[in-house]
Amino acid sequence: MQPTLVVLTDFSPAGDRACAYAAALAAPLGAALHLVHVFSLPHTSPRMAVAMHEAIAEHVQEDGWRLQQKARELPLTATTQVVEADWAGAVAQVLADYRPLLLVAGLTATDGPLHEWLSNRPLPLAHQTGYPLLLVPENLPLAALHAPRRLLLAVEDRPFRLSPEAQLLGPQLDILGCQALVVTVVPLGAPPIGQAGLRAAQHCGLGAVLGQAKLRRVVDASPASGIWQAADELEADLVVLLDQGHGWAHKVFSGSVIADVVRYSQVPVLLLAAHLGPKNN
Repeated sequence: MQPTLVVLTDFSPAGDRACAYAAALAAPLGAALHLVHVFSLPHTSPRMAVAMHEAIAEHVQEDGWRLQQKARELPLTATTQVVEADWAGAVAQVLADYRPLLLVAGLTATDGPLHEWLSNRPLPLAHQTGYPLLLVPENLPLAALHAPRRLLLAVEDRPFRLSPEAQLLGPQLDILGCQALVVTVVPLGAPPIGQAGLRAAQHCGLGAVLGQAKLRRVVDASPASGIWQAADELEADLVVLLDQGHGWAHKVFSGSVIADVVRYSQVPVLLLAAHLGPKNN
């Protein structure tokens, strides 16, 4: 069965970059590409909804034309869909209909937690749905619109288990033939830890690309800073993070490694839903 990449786009610059990157990724995978725009219905009284029906229909039709135009600009054939529903309902409908290999969304540059909360609606989807979520920065250079060549997976010193949907990426990563690197960040003076995370990465189901991966330890007080240091030093063009949940509001407003990494990302970030085991003492 041909895999499908679903791009959640909103006609923003970040959404346009997500479409372009997804096309570059779909080509070597032989994957189908499906562009989705969610038209969330306004909350109104039943009487007002009837009165607005014609205007809403015109907006939906216009969005459909815009989405088809965006598809025609891509270097490969893509199907399009405008979903009239609330965000959660629209995502559930698309996942049920397509069961995609990957969800792709743009990552809008923000200037603070509130802006991030309002601008990057897909951010919780990996944890909420179990499906892998690929976030593409709006400022990703045109030269970087290609399938990943060097993947960096950040782990803690603890075992983990990926969601079944995330494990389906394994054979596709092998098709891409990218190099995989496993990184753990440790504070100054900490013992040489990370082997538990490395073993879990080698056996997590992400294919042969991680089976022979080596561990790189980075010394830094901030995990996010250490991850980006490693990404720069190793010239990684895809950063992979494990999303264990806690809710996106907690991530954004209380702080987390994922929130910090995503906020300043200059390369695509892949979030994989995972259950983390206990830390080693």
